[in-house]
Amino acid sequence: MKIYLIGMMGSGKSTVGKILSKKMNMPFVDMDHYIEVKSNKSISDIFKKDGEPYFRKLESEALSHVENSNVLVACGGGVVLNKINREKLVSTGKVVLLQASILEIANRLQYAINRPLLKEKERIQELTKIWNDRKYFYQETAHISIKTDGQSPDQICENILKQVGS
Repeated sequence: MKIYLIGMMGSGKSTVGKILSKKMNMPFVDMDHYIEVKSNKSISDIFKKDGEPYFRKLESEALSHVENSNVLVACGGGVVLNKINREKLVSTGKVVLLQASILEIANRLQYAINRPLLKEKERIQELTKIWNDRKYFYQETAHISIKTDGQSPDQICENILKQVGS
């Protein structure tokens, strides 16, 4: 079995993924971390030096690398922007959308400095724009949707386990 966690930045994909992988005894891959290690650059540096289109290419390559493995993957927030990526997600594993309100995400990211799409912008406004640009793709791709507001990572994991099965 393979599980993909998708959702907005700050929705809890990496945090929940680490815990859930232990509970399910599955290897865990954080796609952004994988890209950073493979390219020997931070996500912020990739965005600054190479641009978002290049980062999206690396994201697609990372997805191709894990699609044939039994792993739990915390996908990058924009992985759903590419139609081929969406098709791979849906056809090769269970896709779980972690959904948090814009206010919750803004609170979680209030001290984040490594979010290239949020640099020097009004966070609520920018997060709302990103959500509106992506929500259809998230909803279209997800097999399961989990609301995360007001829940601990452990509670979110238990909810996922109930719906996915352990």
